[in-house]
Amino acid sequence: MDRFDFSIFEEFSDEVVVIDRNYRIVYANRRYIEDVGRKSKEEVLGHFCYKVSHNQDEPCEDSCHPCPLREIEKVGHSVNVVHTHYTHDNKEFPVEICAFPIRGGELTVQIIRNIKSDKEKFWLFSMSQKLSSVGFLAMGIAHQLNTPLNTALIALEDLESKLGDSEEIETIKSAIQTCKDYIDKMFLFIKRRSKKDIMSVDKAVRDVIDILNVYARERGVVLKYSSSWEGYFVGDESDVRHLALNLILNAIQASPAGKEVLVELSSTDKEWTLSVKDEGEGISPEELRKIFIPFYQGRNKCDGTGIGLAIVDSIVKEYGGSIHVDSAPGKGSVFIVSVPFTELS
Repeated sequence: MDRFDFSIFEEFSDEVVVIDRNYRIVYANRRYIEDVGRKSKEEVLGHFCYKVSHNQDEPCEDSCHPCPLREIEKVGHSVNVVHTHYTHDNKEFPVEICAFPIRGGELTVQIIRNIKSDKEKFWLFSMSQKLSSVGFLAMGIAHQLNTPLNTALIALEDLESKLGDSEEIETIKSAIQTCKDYIDKMFLFIKRRSKKDIMSVDKAVRDVIDILNVYARERGVVLKYSSSWEGYFVGDESDVRHLALNLILNAIQASPAGKEVLVELSSTDKEWTLSVKDEGEGISPEELRKIFIPFYQGRNKCDGTGIGLAIVDSIVKEYGGSIHVDSAPGKGSVFIVSVPFTELS
């Protein structure tokens, strides 16, 4: 602490807190102490940050409250996250946290701003909480569906052993297995591992296309996929699935009936590239500057929440990749994502 004089933060209008690698608070300014409902620094310093501001016994880790320290470890630089903080008597308030590492990552400085009075940010925060809740609900439903499907499959196999093979039994068995496959793929979208592993981007994209093919046919859109993928990628499979899902879904929604969406995956020794091309109305230059803003839906957008491309942008940046968009009114759009290969650490 001898090299840093944190007293300069005492009169800040925003909360400022400094946390070590063990999640213990080593400094907190007056505003932070007041906002979390504490009376003195002794009630805060040396205590776990998640205990003081969240009243919980473990570090934050869910999608609603991504831990700033863990996010910095993943990306290697400063991060911005949104949380709900709690006072000691459980009164809650939404905050935006700008966290950045100092002293080689030994400490993390967090500048925290209450966003309840900021209508736009508070609305975005509320929407993100709702979307996360929907994800947890989907996981719960998927778990509940798996049990009766397994029971039906076992009963059907028992019936088959008594009656012998039949076309009808095979049809029912195939339908049940299809439902189970969709549920398994849903889990892969919902779950997100903190540790990256070796994976096939081609398989992840094919799984996404399997799911979206039905939706594309319902809209009268032809979905085509070609791949020259070779090798493996070090990453989180659910990240790649989310990325592909949002790009392809966006292209399907932009395409009139009778048109095609072309998905192409290729790789070199340095990077892999995913291209998604639609034959929709295209995007004007002024809208192109806004499409990655969360919840921006454009003038003619009526499907979805407007968060899909923001998710894509976030994932691509996390992996050190880039997105190029080629579009013009009346000429459709092409989204090209390039992501560098990384070594398994």
